[in-house]
Amino acid sequence: MSNLKTAKCLALASVAAFAIVSPAQAQSLDSALSEAKRTTTAAAASQQTVERLDDEADNMAREYSALLQRRDSLEIFVARQELFLESQTDQIESLREQLSTVEQTKQDLVPMMIRMAVDLEAEIKADYPFDLERRLDRVKFVMNTLADPSEQPVEQYRQLLTAYTNEVNLGNGMDSYEGPHPEDPNRTVDYLHFGRVAFVYMTKEEDEIAYYNLQDRTWEQADTGLALEMRQAIRMANGEATQDLVVVPLKLIQ
Repeated sequence: MSNLKTAKCLALASVAAFAIVSPAQAQSLDSALSEAKRTTTAAAASQQTVERLDDEADNMAREYSALLQRRDSLEIFVARQELFLESQTDQIESLREQLSTVEQTKQDLVPMMIRMAVDLEAEIKADYPFDLERRLDRVKFVMNTLADPSEQPVEQYRQLLTAYTNEVNLGNGMDSYEGPHPEDPNRTVDYLHFGRVAFVYMTKEEDEIAYYNLQDRTWEQADTGLALEMRQAIRMANGEATQDLVVVPLKLIQ
């Protein structure tokens, strides 16, 4: 046999030796392949588990961060509520102190209002006597209100301020009204007051004009030549003529 043939025979024998596997070896190979497959499957499952746990960890971290922010917000809210409650407590205490003085205030207020009403009556009596009866009746009404225990202090004070306001307004305007002659009640005259500057009257026949001397508290006769000016002023005060500048004659001012 030549060397070439010898080599071919050896190669064929080797291939045959590798091709022939015993059943035990085949079973061992199957086991190895199955184990490798299981290992691969387990590795894939483990990777999924790792990824799921990683996602859960991220979610838990976000939830924890959100909880921390909520806790901080709650702490701020609680702190603000505590400040608010502290402020409310101070206000409640202040109101309690004020309420404790209400009765004393009411006791002091009524005498003060009575003194104000008495002073107002005295001022009216010392003033020009225009529309005197109505003005004194108003003060009398206020005094009756102050003497009524069923009236609330607020209403009593309102009535008093109204009387004062009316008196102030009388000094800022011009008014005219009819009334009995100061010395002859059977005659009717037109009274006219220029605020608190002058108080005069003129008879219907315009034959008598007089002004009130506040210092002497008497009526003084004035020149009947003022009749035209008086008539115009009376018409304006009664709304019968267009309002215009009114100059009070010096003769009518004491």
